[in-house]
Amino acid sequence: MLVQTPSKILKSDYRFWDLSSSAAVADVYRNDRKESSAALALCEVLEFVIYKDSQNLVTLKANQKVIFLPLYGKVRINDFKVIETGEVVVLESAENQNVMIKNVLANEDADVLIIKFNKKITENSYRINQLDLEIRNKLNFIDLGFNFPGFIGVFDGREEGRYILKEKNNGIFGMVINGAFEFQNRLIENRDAILIWDIEELEFEALSENALILFFEIPE
Repeated sequence: MLVQTPSKILKSDYRFWDLSSSAAVADVYRNDRKESSAALALCEVLEFVIYKDSQNLVTLKANQKVIFLPLYGKVRINDFKVIETGEVVVLESAENQNVMIKNVLANEDADVLIIKFNKKITENSYRINQLDLEIRNKLNFIDLGFNFPGFIGVFDGREEGRYILKEKNNGIFGMVINGAFEFQNRLIENRDAILIWDIEELEFEALSENALILFFEIPE
């Protein structure tokens, strides 16, 4: 029997969008604690809808690991190559800096998820990872395997998944990118996010076709 654990659902319907001439930006999640001693503590998750043929700055702080994940459209991160759905830019920042996200398409918007973590960084670095989203009902590592337990996957309706946490005292941040899931016996739908604590094993089930989910194991 599935045991209920503490959780918080962040509904997309209640999300506030900050509108400008170049983009619409929403806080999916923000860690309001001023400091965290935990390595790879989740700081912030933002969704950027960048209007066609526009660009927008993202401010990074020192000692942050940041993931840029396109949800649709094509974008360029600084002077890196153009990326689209199925590709991820991972940037590690040793000092405060601004990063430019440019929508390279002239006739449609782009949507990018930006995920920030605390991490001790000695020098700036970036890499581009390929995600295999063609294989159904399988979790893909977002970056560096079990050294960084974050996953994304496309699931068919009624397909189930299970994940055993690497660290006993960690929690889970999850987000549905498309469709609907039952996530540890809780319904989360398109663009909803969830935080779950006091959990050793995660169970989820897709409730729609082409359902896309991502989640990270994070320190509490």
